[in-house]
This record gives sequence, C-alpha cells and structure tokens, in this order.
Amino acid sequence: MVWPASYEIDSTSEPKPNSMSSKLTGHRMTILLFLSLVFIFGIAMPWLGLKSGSEPVVDSPLSNKVESVIFESDGLQLEGWWMPAENPRATLLFVHGAGSSRVSPFFNTLGFYDSLQKAGVSVFTFDQRNHGNSEYTDGYLRMGATEYRDVLAAREWLRGRTDDDTPLIICGLSMGGATSIYALATGLQADGLLLFDPMLNTRDSLERGGWVGYGLPSILFRPMAYLAPLFWDLPYGASDALVVAKALDLPIAIVQNKTDPITRSIWSEELANSSDSATIAFVPRIDASDPCMADKGRWGTHASSFHCHPSWTIEQVENLIARLR
Repeated sequence: MVWPASYEIDSTSEPKPNSMSSKLTGHRMTILLFLSLVFIFGIAMPWLGLKSGSEPVVDSPLSNKVESVIFESDGLQLEGWWMPAENPRATLLFVHGAGSSRVSPFFNTLGFYDSLQKAGVSVFTFDQRNHGNSEYTDGYLRMGATEYRDVLAAREWLRGRTDDDTPLIICGLSMGGATSIYALATGLQADGLLLFDPMLNTRDSLERGGWVGYGLPSILFRPMAYLAPLFWDLPYGASDALVVAKALDLPIAIVQNKTDPITRSIWSEELANSSDSATIAFVPRIDASDPCMADKGRWGTHASSFHCHPSWTIEQVENLIARLR
C-alpha cells in the first residue's frame, strides 16, 4: 500500500481552523451589515422623517362667524373650527396634510375657508392627532392609517350641526387625501370627495420626500421608502390610497398640480383613468417667481392650488357641487 504524501493529505482534509474562523467572521459581518442597513433605513430614518413637526395653531379664521370646537377621537381631544354658511348649499369637511394643521400657508386655507363660507358652503376643519392644537400620541405620522378615525369622529360631530338634505363633501389635501379615502372606505357616508394633490402612493411620496426635505437624490431614500411601511404600519401595496380609492362609489374631483414634486400627478391620473366616478382638473401653470411660491423651496407647486389660483379653485368646488344635485 502506498500512502499519500503529506501535502496531499493537507489538500484533501477539512479546512484549517483559521479558514473556518475567517468564513464565520465573514458571515457574521455580512449579517451585521444587513441588520444595520435594515435598522438605518427601516427604523432610524423614518424615526426622523415621520415626525409630525406640526406647529401650534395661533391664527384665527378670517370670518367672524366661527365656533371653536373640541371633540374626541380614540380618547384624544381634537380641536377645530365650525364655520356655518347662511342657507348652506353644501358642507365641506376639510382634512389637512402631513405635518401641517387646519392652517396651511402653502394652500392658504384661511382664505379658502372664507371664500367657501361666502359662497354658501359651510366648513368644518380640525387638527388631526399629532398635529396643531390637537392631542398627541407618539407624535408620528401614519399616513392616514390611524388618522382616518379622526375623520370618522369629525363626521359624527357634524351630524348634530347639519341635516341630511345638505350635501357633504370630504376634502383632503395631500396626506389628508389618503386619510379621507380610508375614512370613506371604512364606512363614512358622504356625497362627494374633493382631493387636492392627494397622497395616493405612500412609498413613492416617502421616496420623493427625501429630495423635498433634504435636497438629496430621491433614489437614496428608496430603501427607506420600502422598509418604513413594514416597521411603522404605514399603508402600502394593496392598502395604498390609490388602490382603495378605485373601489369607492361616489363622485370624486381631483385637483392636481402637474409638477407636484412629492404627490406626483401620475397617481392622480391613474385614479381618474380607472374610476368612472373620478374627474381630474390640472392646476393652471404657476411660475416659480409668482409671489404665491415664496418660501416654498423644493416643495414647489405642492398644495398651492388655492393660494395661486383662488378663483379657479373655487370653480372646481362648484363643479363638484353641481355633480351632487
């Protein structure tokens, strides 16, 4: 019998301890890197980006005919305004956007409420949880996934101030659009839905928000946009507002800025094209030098319809009211 040479024994035997240790260390480092990236993009970045950041409401409505309101939602005290019109033709329940409140300088909500009231439309507006003067939970946004219950509570409050013969319009701005859609899908009864630059795709808005908020390329925020809904219970996929809205059965009027950098027009157009009850009107062109764009920075034309084109915007409300008769 011929025994193999020693170098042959070494080459066919199990890996040396040092080799095994290196491989294990490499696997551990890969796993650690993966978990670190998941933590950064799924928890840490959303922890910063989903913070409400809403300021207390200190301004007052332009109208003298206003009632300050406090009502309850999930045990939280929410504050709002009730602005009844004389001989109202409709009632509009306004739902603001993320990190904002019932007072939005971008949209000029105070002017919007006043114009509606003068046009014979009663207005109820309020601060959602974690916004404005309403009570806070953890201070974080859920992109309509929990906030919709505040709209349900607001509707219940309205029942004592309106009659069944007056049409009710739910009006959502940006994230408020998603919040309104979820409320309607959960059983809220209304006659029409008015959407201004609605947030219909959560992940897309989170990704675009990276550019708007930090000035960095949106693609850098794609991992965060994908992971955040998984860790923060945000709507996505089949629960996105776009998918849910397609199943709604009521007149829907979408008012959309074509160049909106964060709630992009493609999603509003998809909703309008896929729903027989939805129409879309594109906000007339807004020049970057227009005074209504002052101090907006990378937010651009987002939520600027009434501020930049007040008369045209009120026309869109009137068009929806005409569809409800």
